[in-house]
Amino acid sequence: MAMEDDSSPEAALAELRARLECGLAELGITKTALARRSELGRTAVSEAFNRSAPAPSARTVGALARALRLDVQALLKLRTTAVDVQHRSPEGTGTSLEAGVGRPIAEFDPHDLEVHPAIDVVPALSELKSMQARRLPGYVRRNHDRVLADLVKAAADGQTGMVVLVGPSSTGKTRACWEAIQPLAPLGWCLWHPFDPTRTEAALKDLKRVGPRTVVWLNEAQHYIGASQGVGEQIASALRSLLLNRQASPILILATLWSNYATEYTTLPAPGDPDLYPQTRELLAGRLISVPDNFDAVAIRDARIMASAGDPQLAQALKQAQDGRLTQYLAGAPALSDRYRMAAPTVKALIQAAMDGRRFGAGNHIARNFLAHAAEDYLTDAEYLTLGSNWLDEGFRDSNRPVHGNLAPLVPVRIRGASYRHLLHPNEIGSSKYRLADSLEQLGRLERNRFCPPASFWEAAHEYLTDSTELANLAVAAHDRHRLHWARRLTRRVEEQGDASALTRLADVWMEENPDLAELLYRQSAEMGNARAMNSIGYLREDAGDRDGAEEWYRKASGSGDGEATYRLAEICENLGDAEKAERLYRQALDLGNTEALGSLGRIISDRGGGNLEAISLLTRSICLMVRQAARATIGRLDRVTGAQHSSLGPWDSRKRVAHSIFGIEEKGDAGDYRGFLDAVADASRNGDTYGIICHYLLFGSEDGDRAEKMLERAGRDGNRYALIEFANNQKKVGKLKEAEALYRALIGSGDNAPLASLAGLMKKVGNLEEAESLYWQAIEAGNKYAMCRLSELKEYMGDHAGAVEIALQAANAGDAGAVRALSRERVSREGFDDPWPYGLDPDGTPTAESW
Repeated sequence: MAMEDDSSPEAALAELRARLECGLAELGITKTALARRSELGRTAVSEAFNRSAPAPSARTVGALARALRLDVQALLKLRTTAVDVQHRSPEGTGTSLEAGVGRPIAEFDPHDLEVHPAIDVVPALSELKSMQARRLPGYVRRNHDRVLADLVKAAADGQTGMVVLVGPSSTGKTRACWEAIQPLAPLGWCLWHPFDPTRTEAALKDLKRVGPRTVVWLNEAQHYIGASQGVGEQIASALRSLLLNRQASPILILATLWSNYATEYTTLPAPGDPDLYPQTRELLAGRLISVPDNFDAVAIRDARIMASAGDPQLAQALKQAQDGRLTQYLAGAPALSDRYRMAAPTVKALIQAAMDGRRFGAGNHIARNFLAHAAEDYLTDAEYLTLGSNWLDEGFRDSNRPVHGNLAPLVPVRIRGASYRHLLHPNEIGSSKYRLADSLEQLGRLERNRFCPPASFWEAAHEYLTDSTELANLAVAAHDRHRLHWARRLTRRVEEQGDASALTRLADVWMEENPDLAELLYRQSAEMGNARAMNSIGYLREDAGDRDGAEEWYRKASGSGDGEATYRLAEICENLGDAEKAERLYRQALDLGNTEALGSLGRIISDRGGGNLEAISLLTRSICLMVRQAARATIGRLDRVTGAQHSSLGPWDSRKRVAHSIFGIEEKGDAGDYRGFLDAVADASRNGDTYGIICHYLLFGSEDGDRAEKMLERAGRDGNRYALIEFANNQKKVGKLKEAEALYRALIGSGDNAPLASLAGLMKKVGNLEEAESLYWQAIEAGNKYAMCRLSELKEYMGDHAGAVEIALQAANAGDAGAVRALSRERVSREGFDDPWPYGLDPDGTPTAESW
């Protein structure tokens, strides 16, 4: 059937229905039979033919076209035209296209969505031709792709969903998302990549405009949900609302995230520490999928098949890549690593300054003047004396020279817009800031994690950084390394910026080292209206015995929306016997997100003899929460003792059933569905998930300790190392030292370094100090910072005071000043010893000479 005018939505919809009617007539079947044939509901089929109804969904059109043996693509094209003015909103609402965001998926180039350009095997004749002919290698599907495919299929069937791919840089996360959404393109789906004018501004402004059949593309999601000053939490909250918005359904949110950020966002804060990511943690729960950094044997086999079929990029990657790291090679990461290692001293100094800046929390765009100043002390005296007069310009130019794969170590950031260009010299437009290559940032985090930057780095940070969040990040990094002089100077720079959130964070950091400074920072922040700072002052006043002053600050904080302060006021009222007011305040605290109020509110309702069902629900939710918090604390402790590089908490597994089980634990626990909570925990435990196993163990332990220990032992012997280590720890606690030792040694004998520090502690306990020291050294070589602190204690215990100092300094350089502080307290408490570092450490590790 020819169409006279399909340019208008009305004409396209009429033509779509006419073709469906012709197809139905040609087959000579009823609409009821068509419903069975197309596997659609009778209502959906009837509405598709109803001339007064909205346009049918893309899924309905596709199913009907196949059942009627019509051209699927032609009918989908008609449908796209028919809903051109309404496809961002639920069908039939009449919302205009301007109300939506995004463009059809087919209009995007994957490189525009930040898929890494791959290596060029055959050199192009010109740079222009190379840009025009950027070719992606064949795509090899792995385990995480199956989970993505299921999610995309569910989206096509009308189900809203979200997933976050977690893994190191250049492991194929963004490419996996691109490949996964291709089936949605012919179904009329659009894609929205918020980045203009900035990622956070675009997301905050337009998330509420996202409509049905839209893929929300959040590549490197740390720039959205990890944004400072509470902006990331606002975005996370908006994303959670979008997922629950039936008017926008179906939508699909795809995000990528580096492992270290996923750890930061999903780990519960320690007791007393601020919770910076409550919304983000809930958003990510059950939605994380791990992307491995190498190809397994099956993927390598598939890649070889594609290479033999004529894919030159995969063929070269298979030939050159080591340990199955094909994606990194394809993206040019190895060449970048080689360039860095073989770089001239000036280039290496600039790159290392950028590496240290990024790992300590400087922004993606690093100022040229910061790098120029910071780089000086990365050069040796001999290297510095031989520098030419133009060494900086030459260093920046060489650092921007690309390797194959079109990547460079340091890339100038181009500033868009004529309004900014007058700020720069004509020859330096866009080059006042630089960005470090992702793979080199990862390399820096890995290889430089035991180095403290030299003095010029801290001088440059103090002189040239202006962002309060970055300054606070570096102040914390200095404090973590006992560089107290620079921590204090950078704190003063934050005070000058007047950022209440950053001041409150730094007050938390200084609380143990300098409580007077901490209270001063809290008060400055409170004067700017920061509710958490007000609550902290209340806590300090209460700790000092000033109950009236504490209550005054709690009231101020509560009035500003702080849930913890409201909870403390409720406790005060309850202690004074005002149960009615306490109940009201507990409810208010719960509404403000303070989960401590669950148990207190349930108890107070139960005590007054009313609302039994509500009391039971609240107490059940409280129990489920306490179990989960205890499980997370246990896993966090095991992470530290075993030297885990990333948190073991969270469903970072491509097995869909595990991810769903973990999500079930959170969902059922939040709802207070105790039976569902138990089932979800048992399901996750059976699947070998650490979080599920520890929750299961804690639940058993509250009723039957022996049964809990047997379950933990069984999970450990089935392959979960944390379960086996915790079981061994428990054996040690009850005096079964031989049994604990055998378990630790069995794991170590299997090639697992995780129990090294635990076995070393056991050897110290039984008096085998020589083996304890040897085991601690093995743990340190395996990357365990906790072992450094314990070895320092062991050296001091053995009388090797110089050795204790040396190890403590190494730990401080690695970002754990606990050994330095413990050693200082130990020395001061003993006659004949002085604090080795009364004013902290200089960047080179020597004691700071004067008080700051």
